[in-house]
Amino acid sequence: MKPSLIEIKISNAFKNHNNNKFSEAEKLYEEALKIDPNHITCLNYFGVMLAQTNRTDRAEQLFLKANRIQPNNPFVNNNLGNIYYEIGDYNKAIPYYEAAISFKSDFIDPNLNLGIIFINQEKLEKALDYLKKVIQIQPTNIRSYAIIATIYKKQRNFKSALDSYQKIFEIDPENLLATTGVVDLFSTSLIKNLNKNNSDELIKIFTFLYKKNSINHNLLFSNVKKVLFFDEDYEEMENFLKDDLLLLSKHLVISILKKELFHLVLQKSLIRDKFLEEFLNIVRKEFLSLLKKKEFNYIKEHINFILSLAAQSFLNEYIFFQSKEEISFIGILKNKIEKSKDINESEIAIFACYLPLNQSKILIKKLYNYTSSNDLFNDIIKIQIKDILEEKKLKKTISSTEITDEVSKKVRDQYEENPYPRWKYINKITPTNFLTNLNNDIRPNQIFLDKKLTTNNILIAGCGTGQQLATHTFYNDSNILAVDLSLSSLALAKRKMNELSSKNIEFLHSDLLNLKKIKKRFDVIECVGVLHHMDDPESGLAVLLDILEPQGYLKLGLYSDLARKHIVETRNFIKKYNFKNSINDIRNCRELIKNKTDHNFLVKLTNNYDFYTSSSFRDLVLHVKEHRFTLPKISKLLQKYNLQFLGFTNASIKKDYSILYKDDKKHISLKNWHEFETKHPDIFQGMYQFWVKKSLK
Repeated sequence: MKPSLIEIKISNAFKNHNNNKFSEAEKLYEEALKIDPNHITCLNYFGVMLAQTNRTDRAEQLFLKANRIQPNNPFVNNNLGNIYYEIGDYNKAIPYYEAAISFKSDFIDPNLNLGIIFINQEKLEKALDYLKKVIQIQPTNIRSYAIIATIYKKQRNFKSALDSYQKIFEIDPENLLATTGVVDLFSTSLIKNLNKNNSDELIKIFTFLYKKNSINHNLLFSNVKKVLFFDEDYEEMENFLKDDLLLLSKHLVISILKKELFHLVLQKSLIRDKFLEEFLNIVRKEFLSLLKKKEFNYIKEHINFILSLAAQSFLNEYIFFQSKEEISFIGILKNKIEKSKDINESEIAIFACYLPLNQSKILIKKLYNYTSSNDLFNDIIKIQIKDILEEKKLKKTISSTEITDEVSKKVRDQYEENPYPRWKYINKITPTNFLTNLNNDIRPNQIFLDKKLTTNNILIAGCGTGQQLATHTFYNDSNILAVDLSLSSLALAKRKMNELSSKNIEFLHSDLLNLKKIKKRFDVIECVGVLHHMDDPESGLAVLLDILEPQGYLKLGLYSDLARKHIVETRNFIKKYNFKNSINDIRNCRELIKNKTDHNFLVKLTNNYDFYTSSSFRDLVLHVKEHRFTLPKISKLLQKYNLQFLGFTNASIKKDYSILYKDDKKHISLKNWHEFETKHPDIFQGMYQFWVKKSLK
């Protein structure tokens, strides 16, 4: 049967619609509706296209009309639910989704969206019912498993959350939702009651995760160490250390050194544990002694562990303590390796545990084109030589402006010597837009815009070595300017962004104070961990506000005075020792702090994430300039510059806050937050991180 004119128009409109030719599609839909204003299919398709192009008012009118004509149409009901869901009017969306399901019980979309709505309304059991129904309809629905896992996380049901992620991995081992979700699970929960009899499954999961290069492995460390070293292992090894026994003679130690997972952890996670640091330090020293005795066969037997330790040493910037005896022998070893015509991989591997290979021009020349049969050895050449040379080349590609402020010069010099932080991998995320990211950060507060931002000019003021930048490479349609005082940091950042195939970032070597000279405004500015290192933080804030668009958003990160009291006490304590910024002084300062267990503020410092690399320790304790803030001080600053506080970004502290301050539905009362922080002074131990925007006058 020959199709009618209206069917031809709707078919052609739908083809244009699917090919994103929206103007052509709209014209054809309009023509079809002139022929039959009540055509359900045309009303529905046209409404969907209007919703996709952010014309929700007209889309709503078309869907409501279609619903009056055919109230039992599940697709029309679902699309009406979608309209209200997208604008956050959940109470209006719910009856339309329920109607869609009543007319089509196996309809996945409304079941899934009702699950999400009930999560947002904290009706978790009801949400689970709908999401489990999705899985009954479609057992391979990955998104539903991922959302169910987030519910179990909220309920602190670790095992059920992990089981949900494992179901996803069975369907798709490379799934990004599950990978980032399970990393978040391990980073926010501590595994309990582990022993050798119940850890096999977790060891498999951790090994699977550590073989990926698309996650931040540091987030796994607190839990992975529990499956590498059980409580009874710690006790046994503590006895070895107390009795000053040779660790490499012990079966327990050898079994640990041979574990593939331990090698992966050393290569990809910072060892942030005092006891494990001591353990590795002693083992390293014992291998050095074996090298003196030319025990090459024994060393080769453990070469993968030694190379993994060399990777760890580079990652922590050689912060482990070295005795005078070790330093002396490493000097001799360096001379021997440089003069030898042969390449002895065992010698070089142990040397790389004490000093980076790039410190010797002779070794750079000798090893640059060398290829080993051991991939780990080749990796050490890459990270300790080739990557560093690449960064030197990249420095020449970055535009610079003159830095004249005296404090800025001192801060620049610190980060030139110690780019902070040197990192390896970051969590890969799915492409998103700025508004989604902002609302995730400030939740339960939410920003609604008439038009979604599709193109953003973003400034990262103080991008450091690029960790912060890495998440922004996944923004859709954004242009990013990354600025930092340190050229060394920028070169590292640029190399890492090249690895991520980032195309939307421009780098600039400049003082934040110089940005007032650039003739450009930004929709979004992020300035985290920068203002508090300036001579006058407020002058830096003023510069940022001058270049922020009137409707723009600003993210700030500032040190908390309350949370850093133990750091201030530490600085006062170590003043008399007159430690400098050399690597030996950094090591000696850390040893002093680790051994002074009678001072609570020093013990507390060793639990700080930044205690475990040279650049971060210097940033933490030996920084050339630091200001600290209180929430009342920040509140006054925001009032002075007419800024609206949108919310803190730290999700983990908001749940406890919401229990105490039920009336603050958006979590934006700085008065309440100050009261809460006074009761819990460690909650902002990293720093205050929050979003603001200019208030409309």
